[in-house]
Amino acid sequence: MGVSTEEPTHSPLERRSWTRRARDLRSRLEPHWRQPPLPPRLRRFIPILATIFLAFGGAWVALALAGTSQGLVGPLVVDASVQPSLAGESVVRVDPIGTLVVDSHRAPISVHVSVRAVHEQGIQDIVDDPMSLVELDDRLVADLQRVIIDAGIRAAVVGVIGAALAAGLVLRSVRRALLAAAIAVAGIGGSYGLAALTFNAEAVRTPTYTGLFEAAPQLVGNAEEIAANFDVYAEQLAGIVTNVGALYDATVSLPTFTPADEAIRVLHVADLHLNPAAWGIIDSVAQQYDVDVIVDAGDIADHGTPLENNYVRPIGTLGRPYVFVKGNHDSVATVAAIEAQPNSIVLDYEPVEVAGIRFFGAPDPRFTPDQTTRGTAGEDILRGTQELAEAARELDPMPDILVYHDPSHAQLLDGTAPLVLAGHGHRRDTYVMDEGTRVMMQGSTGGAGLRALQGEEPTPVMLSVLYLDPETKRLIAWDDITLGGLGLTTAQIERHQAAHEEGGAAETPAPTPGLEN
Repeated sequence: MGVSTEEPTHSPLERRSWTRRARDLRSRLEPHWRQPPLPPRLRRFIPILATIFLAFGGAWVALALAGTSQGLVGPLVVDASVQPSLAGESVVRVDPIGTLVVDSHRAPISVHVSVRAVHEQGIQDIVDDPMSLVELDDRLVADLQRVIIDAGIRAAVVGVIGAALAAGLVLRSVRRALLAAAIAVAGIGGSYGLAALTFNAEAVRTPTYTGLFEAAPQLVGNAEEIAANFDVYAEQLAGIVTNVGALYDATVSLPTFTPADEAIRVLHVADLHLNPAAWGIIDSVAQQYDVDVIVDAGDIADHGTPLENNYVRPIGTLGRPYVFVKGNHDSVATVAAIEAQPNSIVLDYEPVEVAGIRFFGAPDPRFTPDQTTRGTAGEDILRGTQELAEAARELDPMPDILVYHDPSHAQLLDGTAPLVLAGHGHRRDTYVMDEGTRVMMQGSTGGAGLRALQGEEPTPVMLSVLYLDPETKRLIAWDDITLGGLGLTTAQIERHQAAHEEGGAAETPAPTPGLEN
């Protein structure tokens, strides 16, 4: 039985019936898809509206793709751009710290400045010449103005080119491309003019902080106070460094103690807090006193960000071993940057012998760069001190010097070493505990960093030279060096002589007159 492959046939009557039905369906649907033509007057505006849309759209895309320029603001490499925005603000971004936003103007554009990196040579120039800080604030303002102007010019050129290309490619018309370019010129020029007319200089006094800036406003501080005090602070740095040489000359003439040539000399510093002037002072004292080793009791950084890592580079130029222990302001990145420097030795629960002295220390268990991260800081430092004491008691022989940033619970270290060097408090103090261990807490060698500019009271710069017996490795004397703080170009020294009796020590201060310029 086969299958038929013939197509079905329809009668003429059936075909006429389908044709009538299709015509009837079309007549019912046609009013819905066929709209009345636009009025001629409105049709003339469509190309103009399309040109305007393409002008702004093309300019926006071009700015996003190629509207960012790069430049130097002091030692910082920054990206700057002018972007379309309804906010009318200026934004400074410092990754990973946070952003600073200023409601600076009323115009449909915003200015964005992002810190990309630190220019190593710029930092080195400041380190090599601390007096360059005198002109640094004016230089930063001038550099920032130049970068923003360059960004504005680039944004205008890129925006006009983007508008012309968008209209020309889509509408296939040179005339429309030129019209789009003119529209972009008018829009950008009008926005710039409105921003200039509505610029509010007072808004800089009340910025909005986000990220770590918000959590730690002390990092930024009161900009007005810093600006007012910065020049005064910078001008006194030359006098401070110059007085270091005079200090040494006065010291060697003191009758109470004359250090023997074979005495081991240790320079004790702490809490540099990013002050670039500290390196010049440390280097000058180290050379004048011919110290054998420099011991840093921590807080070399301020917030432990990668941007701060270049600050530690001068360690490799000091020409002496640099023994360091982490403070609560120093991050893992800070410690890694220090370890990468020549001459550096980071203490971390391993005894190290340097210049004949057996050092032992441990990092501060906290990383608390701002008030909001303090939390259970007291419990952490107590536990960390207990762990250090237990580890030190297991050593044989015992260390000559323990180094630990925060001496809040130093009584737990009594008997574990003859001498404990610390910092943290930004003040100098020394005392002997019951089992004969002396604690020496150093003041801030960085004068509390640039944050000191915010306070009314000057913060002195402090560091000490310790003299140790080459045989017993015990402390026999030390010189406390104090340099004047903000607005003061003073330098003074106090020599102390320690007794050798076991179980205690007494010091005999022998201050020198203050030296002033």
